[in-house]
Parts: sequence; C-alpha cells; structure tokens
Amino acid sequence: MAKLRREMHRRMLGNGYCARPVEMDCHFESICESRTFFVTTIEFRSALERQRDDAAAKEQIAREQIFDGLLSQLDEEVS
Repeated sequence: MAKLRREMHRRMLGNGYCARPVEMDCHFESICESRTFFVTTIEFRSALERQRDDAAAKEQIAREQIFDGLLSQLDEEVS
C-alpha cells in the first residue's frame, strides 16, 4: 500500500520521474536529472542517449556527464 501511495505522487518527466516526496516541495522542473530523487528506467534509454548526444554536440561537458552517468546506471541495473 505504501508503495502504491508513493507511486501516485511521482512527478513524470520526459525521461523518467521525480521520486521526491510530495511533502518536500520543489520549485525546479528542469534540473531533475542531476538530483537525488530522479529515477529513470530502460524505457527512457533512447531519450537519455539523445540528450547526451545533444549535450556533446553543444560541448556541454557537465550536462553530457550527467546523462552518461544515468546511462551507466541503467546498464548496471540491466546486467
């Protein structure tokens, strides 16, 4: 039941969701990928790859590293 309640409060993002508890309000909607409460799954892999590639093309190294880290986490979960 608690798991279901937590799932109802997840905020969907374009490439995952924010698992930050509702009680901990957040005013930032576009910086989630580098935050503790960001959660993604294998279904968002292609979106994450596109975002990483976009960051690389724009030479946004910090942003590219964020997406590389997320992709590495997905690889670890799958294996």
